[in-house]
Amino acid sequence: MNIGLFIKALKHSKYVPISLIELLWEQKENIGKAIAGLSFILILPILFICMLPSFLFGSFGSLDALNNQSVIMKNIQEYQSAIWSVIDEAHDKILEDIQYKINALDESEKGIISDNFSYGTVNTMLILSQYSVFKGTEEFNTDDVISIIKTHIDKLFYYDVKTLNENGIKTYTYIVNYIGDDYFVDNIFKLNEFEKKIALYYTENTQKFLYGNNLGSVSSQVSDEVLEYSDLIRKYAKQFGISNFFDVICAVMMAESGGRVPDVMQASECPYNKKYPTKSNGITDPEYSIEVGIHYLSDCLNSAGCISPSQTDKLSLALQGYNFGNGYISWALEKYGGYSESNAIEFSNMMKEKLGWNTYGNPKYVSNVFKYLIFSSNGKWGSPFIGKDWNSAVSSEFGYRTDPINGSSAFHEGLDIAYPTGTPINAISGGVVTSVVFSKTGYGNHIRVDCGEGVVVLYAHCSDIFVTKGQTITAGQVIANVGATGRVTGPHLHLGVLLNGNEVNPRQYIN
Repeated sequence: MNIGLFIKALKHSKYVPISLIELLWEQKENIGKAIAGLSFILILPILFICMLPSFLFGSFGSLDALNNQSVIMKNIQEYQSAIWSVIDEAHDKILEDIQYKINALDESEKGIISDNFSYGTVNTMLILSQYSVFKGTEEFNTDDVISIIKTHIDKLFYYDVKTLNENGIKTYTYIVNYIGDDYFVDNIFKLNEFEKKIALYYTENTQKFLYGNNLGSVSSQVSDEVLEYSDLIRKYAKQFGISNFFDVICAVMMAESGGRVPDVMQASECPYNKKYPTKSNGITDPEYSIEVGIHYLSDCLNSAGCISPSQTDKLSLALQGYNFGNGYISWALEKYGGYSESNAIEFSNMMKEKLGWNTYGNPKYVSNVFKYLIFSSNGKWGSPFIGKDWNSAVSSEFGYRTDPINGSSAFHEGLDIAYPTGTPINAISGGVVTSVVFSKTGYGNHIRVDCGEGVVVLYAHCSDIFVTKGQTITAGQVIANVGATGRVTGPHLHLGVLLNGNEVNPRQYIN
């Protein structure tokens, strides 16, 4: 029997009395728990396979991918590269269009490009999950992905122009913006609400399947008053599809009320409050406050594209949206590509002026919630080889050395740590993967991760790579295996750290 075709039939059969996909949706919590922590599909329940996006396996007519994680990662990289090829082309095109306009300006005019686009603003895994739902039983391939998205290439980016007259010079600032991931689901794939939920769950399951529990664990430190509502929090978190955000919800309640007033989630002004006055502390039933608050927080998480508490960038965006209102999320994404405390202050000031109020929300709301959360496996800096005495495996330090290939004196811009091919490499910090390169020369197969604050980490000479461009990773996550690709004499990890574009000694950043 062809298991691949059997799974395909299960996923899309028109002859099953009760839609299997809906049955799986109803059982998603139990199925999800079954997979958490597993790393190979060999022991994966077939029903859970049905709740993974089709593109992971390349083709359901083939069994190769079902038993080979490397094949699955290759499929992901190929499909995500297909999306990035169109997005990069669209981004380059709008920059060229703007530059053409700037070149045509008079001598008394000048143009500036303010590019708000960053790779972290695009959730390619979610887009591919939406694509899988969109295609259903139809054949799919990377050319098809490119073709579909290319029909919208002129819509993926847009720009605003601000004009400033100063000292006789007219300055045009062209502000480049990414249209946002919502455009794909609403205008390209045109999924209905149920299909959108399936795509979100595909994405969540893919993360669990590929990375197990390495995405980072989150716990909360809250008062006994908040913990008294644990059962109700779990009830409504499950109802609205965010059970994995239990600790985040507890932290929100702690920041909002400490569990000491009836409107424990301070949800009276949420749009789902239909029973009580829409004023501060208007809700007098704690359970209703929890129901309304969690419902709205779920909306904010979806709008921010946050599927895991360890995605701190997207979680921050969602939390600030819970405080300001969901409109902040779309505003921040369109204008800045995400959350920052400075743009939260800007939004608050803008709304105060617009409404004529003295205050508008709390621009420091994210910090107020985060102080009650512990991101246990998302520390800023860690070890590239957890559990190993990697210091004893260092084969070349940062600084001048004799080149091992040509014997000349040269500056070595990183730290070489020699382990056998296939040794797992742990990310030393969380961040956004900005490039994944496969090459037979130079650094060979390598990854660059933007860790924020001007720090970029390079992991070079890998054999296998388990992350993709644009993916958010956490400290400790296994991102690749040691290899001997590129310009090497043997297998090792070349670890490089750049601070504001300048190479620095990685030992300053690792444990």
